[in-house]
Amino acid sequence: MSEDTEKVALDEGVTDEIAAKVADHLTPKTDPAIEKMSAELAELKALLTTPNRPERETAGIVPKQSDAVVYGGDDQYTYSGVDDADRATTLYVVSALLGGSGKGLSARGREVMTKAAEAALRSQPAPIKGDLFVKSTFAGLRGDAYKAMTSTGANVGDDWVPTFASSELWRDVHLATEIASQVRRVEMPTNPYDLPTATADPTFYLASSENTAVTGSNVATAKATLTAKKIQADVTFSGELTEDSIIPVAPEIRAALVRRAAQTIDDIIVHGDTETGGTGNVNTDDGAAAAGSFYLALDGMRKFCLVTNTGQVKQFAAAFTTANFISTRALLGKYGARSSDLLLVMGQSLQNSIGGVAEYVTLDKYGPNAAVLAGEIGRIFNIPIFLSEAIPGTSTDKVDDDGKYTTTTPATNDTDGWFVLANKSQWVTGFRRGVQLESFRDVQKDSNILVCSFRMALIPSGIATTHTAVGYDITL
Repeated sequence: MSEDTEKVALDEGVTDEIAAKVADHLTPKTDPAIEKMSAELAELKALLTTPNRPERETAGIVPKQSDAVVYGGDDQYTYSGVDDADRATTLYVVSALLGGSGKGLSARGREVMTKAAEAALRSQPAPIKGDLFVKSTFAGLRGDAYKAMTSTGANVGDDWVPTFASSELWRDVHLATEIASQVRRVEMPTNPYDLPTATADPTFYLASSENTAVTGSNVATAKATLTAKKIQADVTFSGELTEDSIIPVAPEIRAALVRRAAQTIDDIIVHGDTETGGTGNVNTDDGAAAAGSFYLALDGMRKFCLVTNTGQVKQFAAAFTTANFISTRALLGKYGARSSDLLLVMGQSLQNSIGGVAEYVTLDKYGPNAAVLAGEIGRIFNIPIFLSEAIPGTSTDKVDDDGKYTTTTPATNDTDGWFVLANKSQWVTGFRRGVQLESFRDVQKDSNILVCSFRMALIPSGIATTHTAVGYDITL
């Protein structure tokens, strides 16, 4: 406090009159500094107005019983202090906030400003308005009175709120896939996205003598186009469920999203078929697919052989034999040369029926490698076997004797097994959007909605069509 401020000794009764006369002397307001000061004096006059309040027994500052330095109730009220040092500090802060820093003011002006600040402190505390420094001072004090449970407060709400980070969810989905994790995957910077491919390799020649160039060769180039389609699921749960059962519900919803998203991606790769007509879809051969069925998004491996490239099929018309399997593998030509390049997918029913085939080696016989083969159930001719639980939209993995699923009389028609044998390097999955989760609340229905979606593309990457084959009509 300045020496002038400390000598202020105006009678409280004339403070308002002095402030008014000072304001009158400041007109007309031509100088910006004077205009600002006039506005501040008008605010002072408003602060000096004694509001209506009930009478109290003790005059002056009355601290709360629970807190000796804050009074007036649990709200954003002015800070007073309990001793002279506190009050002097507060007086200086309030004076500065009200423009009484002394800059641009006469000694008389500083007296008026300081006296007004003192009067404001003696009056009933009023809620602090505006972006003032003092307001931030009271944030901590108000926090004790307004402890609220929030969705982000540690141990006061965040443990009950389902958190679904999209990046983490997408990672878990990708790890949960069994077939998709075996297939080449690319991120799509655009949609559609042209993927460069090669149709012929460079040729090596014998260099017969020193300092002599061999015949040059080129890599024949082409491109394959990835076009992403959006697959989406909505999960809705009521406000009552949120309030009553959120702790068990949250992990269940998350686990279901991971499980179903992974299964959906795998099913599209194996069973996808875009045919929407009344016949011909490999998943519903004798009826139109239900509108919105996820497998309508893209064409998969079974469609690639059973419909598009019918030369890439092997009809067993008998039980599974190694001879017929070898014949199916032969359809791949050079793409079937290495077992490490191949992927074998079959239904559970066929897997159960080949248990006695000598070349089928179960997972328990792998030895030390078994622990790291996620999703793999066994091998035949050292080709890893993966399961497809069911044809999309049905409860069975069995098909009719043409390799397609029949919806009219499934109990009598869909009795056969099938498998897909593919060179996994010749298929590409593209993702324009990984699993993304968004949520919103329908206040009118008191419901919470989670929307989970991803944008996926699938193509055979090679120009040749002999990299994939299907065995079908296998007696179980």
